[in-house]
Amino acid sequence: MFCGDPTAQSLKIDVMRQWVDSEWLPKHQDTDSILLWAADAVVKDDIFERYSLALPGGFRFDGWDRLDCAVITPLYKHDWAQKLTHRMGAFVYRFSALETGEKVEILVMASHYSDAGHMVIMAVVPRTFFQAWTVFEGECNRLAYALEHGPQVVIIGGHANSFVPTVNWEDVVLPEKLKSDILDDVSAFFTKGIDVYKRLKLKPFRKLLLAGVPGTGKTMICSALAKWAIEQGYVVIYVSSAHKGANDPYGSTFNKIEHALSVAAYSQYPSLILLEELDAYLHAEEKALVLNVLDGNESSINGKGTLLVSTTNYPEAIDERILKRPGRLDRIFIIPETRVQEDAEKMLRQYLGEVWRDEHKALVPKLVGYPGAFIREVAVYALTQVAYDNLTELSYKLLERSFTNLKDQIDARDDFLTQRVAANGSSNGKHEPEVI
Repeated sequence: MFCGDPTAQSLKIDVMRQWVDSEWLPKHQDTDSILLWAADAVVKDDIFERYSLALPGGFRFDGWDRLDCAVITPLYKHDWAQKLTHRMGAFVYRFSALETGEKVEILVMASHYSDAGHMVIMAVVPRTFFQAWTVFEGECNRLAYALEHGPQVVIIGGHANSFVPTVNWEDVVLPEKLKSDILDDVSAFFTKGIDVYKRLKLKPFRKLLLAGVPGTGKTMICSALAKWAIEQGYVVIYVSSAHKGANDPYGSTFNKIEHALSVAAYSQYPSLILLEELDAYLHAEEKALVLNVLDGNESSINGKGTLLVSTTNYPEAIDERILKRPGRLDRIFIIPETRVQEDAEKMLRQYLGEVWRDEHKALVPKLVGYPGAFIREVAVYALTQVAYDNLTELSYKLLERSFTNLKDQIDARDDFLTQRVAANGSSNGKHEPEVI
């Protein structure tokens, strides 16, 4: 798939091809070779010490050497863990057949073609070695992206490589039926649904959407599902929706979704993918790509099962071809604001922890209708005041003042936004989206 500036990519390919024609092929005139697009895993620096797979024809991989090449600057990429990852340059990969003694050399060229770090990788492969090369490339992919089960959630496209989820499913406060429905759906897919998909000759790929206004706890649900899945022995992958920047050349683009699915596909374990802010990925120029992935048509899926849990604050921004077509999203869960006093009290008790007192129940009726993030902030604000004033306990009066202050801030914000929308509407007929 092309990414970055296609013109820059084409120019780099042309320069590399000219070098192949002038420097490599004249020295290998007795070999009928083809130029192949290669996977980035073949220049991943950390996989070859683990490579051991035998290849068709009895060939084995004997190692590689760097080759002087005037059109590619030798470079290494590294990750946030200070670990070398991909290497740029020209390389000779050596293969030999144990029984016949035949030796084969493959030219591999890898280069950046944009300031954002996009790569182009090519290989010059003898036609007679094509089958062995594809097996070699596939094993490189497996070694590069096959995640081992561990306590971390792997991050795609974020400022860190992983995180350890700490939210327990018991910590999630939702209406009981909704809470059980979500976990039952997730659990049933991994324990029973995968076999059903396979029996129907379908890819074992299920997609759920959590929709609701900001602050209702969708991120908390994802974190709790991540911890639950890790405890079951599954691999968990989190797709960051971070905006494009120096540490994230892609931003909210299809590349991240594709990368996450590739990582899941090579896993030896069932995989859970968490994709927050699905609506942010539905750019006009890439919407068709996302549709095809959700259909399962253009994605490699782990045979042990892949479950995609996505979230959105703005379901109205998601194309109806996604929301209303069965199979693209298998089920949509609406995550509401707090609806009953019982749930509001659970949240308040949870966030206040050891400082909870029975007199705090008097505030609970006022919290109904607010998202969980607001209730959390009421508690945090009150606890901060307790610390600032060196108090030994949290009085109801201080807790109520925390609620009132935050409510006044929200009301002031809403009034300001309403006035802005009215002013813009009267002056130029345009309305600004609400900021939350």
